[in-house]
Amino acid sequence: MLFQDIADMTRTRWTLFAALGAVAFLVAIYWDYFSPSSISHEAIRLHLRLTASSIYEFHKAKGRWPKTADDLAATSLPQTSPYWRTLIDNGSVAVVWNNDLKPDSRDNASVVLTYNNAGLFSKLGWVWVCWGDLRTEYVKEEVLRAKLTSQSR
Repeated sequence: MLFQDIADMTRTRWTLFAALGAVAFLVAIYWDYFSPSSISHEAIRLHLRLTASSIYEFHKAKGRWPKTADDLAATSLPQTSPYWRTLIDNGSVAVVWNNDLKPDSRDNASVVLTYNNAGLFSKLGWVWVCWGDLRTEYVKEEVLRAKLTSQSR
């Protein structure tokens, strides 16, 4: 009987240890994926900034603001981001085609240039936005929609 009790206690400890390990593992995976500094978030931010900066590059070279993704093909974007066209075409990187921006990006701080429009993060109600001053911010989708509505007026 004593040996059975010791075996049960050992089994209970190992079960508890395994359960705690599994929970810690799941928390680590969750934190790694959903942390704003995770690789997935950084990749989204990078592509938003690259696309937004190409808008200013196009304006500097051509004297007008781009109207389509084809215009961005004339910038350094295809060399810096091989998947830029796919990201725009599939809606992952949504571009707001503005025609009334100021040439200095600092003067466009409240204007949405690009935002992430696909994937799990946006489905959860939070969206990465690249503002006109090339700063990225993680905002609630309602904030983005309100800004886009006021911007289109």
